[in-house]
Amino acid sequence: MKPKWQGTLIKEPTLRNIAAVVPEYEAMLLSILETILRRFERNPEYRFVDTKLSPLTGLDFSNGADPERDFLGTNSIYGWIQGRGLEALAGHLEWLPKVSWLSAPEREDLRHRLTAMLAAILDHLENLRRQNGGKLAFLMTPEGKPLGRGSDGRRVRVSPDPPISTTTDLFYAKGLFAAATTLGRSDQAQEAVELFRDVVRHIEDETHVIDQISFDPKNIVVPKPGRRSHGPRMIAIYGCGLLAEKLPSEEWQATGARLVRHVLDRHVNLGQWPDLELFDFVEAIDETGKPWRDAGTVLCDPGHVLEFIGLATKFLLRLQQKAAPSPADVDLLTRGRAVFPKILFQGFRHGFNREVGGIGKAYDLAARAPLNRDMPWWSLPEALRAASGLLVLSRDHEHHAALLRIMAESSNAFFANYVNPACHLMAYQTLDAKGKPIAVIPATPDADPGYHTGLSVIDFIDNIRRSRDE
Repeated sequence: MKPKWQGTLIKEPTLRNIAAVVPEYEAMLLSILETILRRFERNPEYRFVDTKLSPLTGLDFSNGADPERDFLGTNSIYGWIQGRGLEALAGHLEWLPKVSWLSAPEREDLRHRLTAMLAAILDHLENLRRQNGGKLAFLMTPEGKPLGRGSDGRRVRVSPDPPISTTTDLFYAKGLFAAATTLGRSDQAQEAVELFRDVVRHIEDETHVIDQISFDPKNIVVPKPGRRSHGPRMIAIYGCGLLAEKLPSEEWQATGARLVRHVLDRHVNLGQWPDLELFDFVEAIDETGKPWRDAGTVLCDPGHVLEFIGLATKFLLRLQQKAAPSPADVDLLTRGRAVFPKILFQGFRHGFNREVGGIGKAYDLAARAPLNRDMPWWSLPEALRAASGLLVLSRDHEHHAALLRIMAESSNAFFANYVNPACHLMAYQTLDAKGKPIAVIPATPDADPGYHTGLSVIDFIDNIRRSRDE
């Protein structure tokens, strides 16, 4: 029987009860996927991933009367969304055969339509990239020309990025590899490998640029000399896992392990910072390796803590499958099993709003108090991926009850507060501290193209099934 999304809440945090809501998550993913497909098929000449609609209202964004102030409509293309979209569409293509309740004709129809959409968008983005010096930008015109946001709030044309790597390059390299591999395009996959390798080189020599344009005054992203965020390494860890899964080379397992160790050693308090609590996770460090302080505050983004643990755990699960793990691999696996749950629990405590249900955006580790109580949607699916992954990675049951509780609380908050049945089961982007949906843009105005919600939830589903089978 085809399941329906009903928003079922988990009353008792057991593995059986959590597994019981998996079909509702599958129904949610397929509703969102069908929406993305239909939006492409209604205007195939647009040739972008089109999630230009408001989860608050369910209505499409229109091109504004003043084009110079329009950051919502179809004339504003976000490179992050397109790169994430390619990766998400490819991931959903690989996931479809696992959805047992789809009929063979339904599955084949989705596979055919999704393959056609993925190929068309990939071809178009690659054409734009070739026409624009081999790069895409965080914000650009439909022709691929980079845009910025001026101090007066207007769109401004900007010079193309210099030949260093940006976070748009990072997302696009992962998306290009996932799409090309799924479509069987070996030449494009190899080009993605070279692009990704170059990005990782810039990340590790600290010349990578986070190119995000902020739309949330509470979350201003401005590069500062000497400030070193864990974010690019965290995102690259997922890319390393993706490449390690698809390619026979040991390169990406070694690179991913090196990135995981760096974040553990540099951004997690394992006793080296006595003024912070054990297992605190700092968003950024300075050039001496100390927590970055801004007017005395030490920033922790609890959602990023959960995201790092989820992505790093997924990487370690692949490492665990090696036929002959090296002593360094065994050491990293041992470290991960020991400290990842404790880092997760600390980050969840810092962020989770138990009165409402959601995870706050920012916490000050110095003052031990929230900095920004707004709650973006993506942190909850990341919590589901992280906790379920640790359930599989753990060799004992010491933390299992706590991991199950985090999954139950996260699922209940997501279903009760974020999923909008009036908007194809997409999630509100942000809630305020009282749990009210608000028009705050975490990163881009475009709704999630199945990346945070879809890929995180697919991993959660896989992890739950593996846990029940073992």
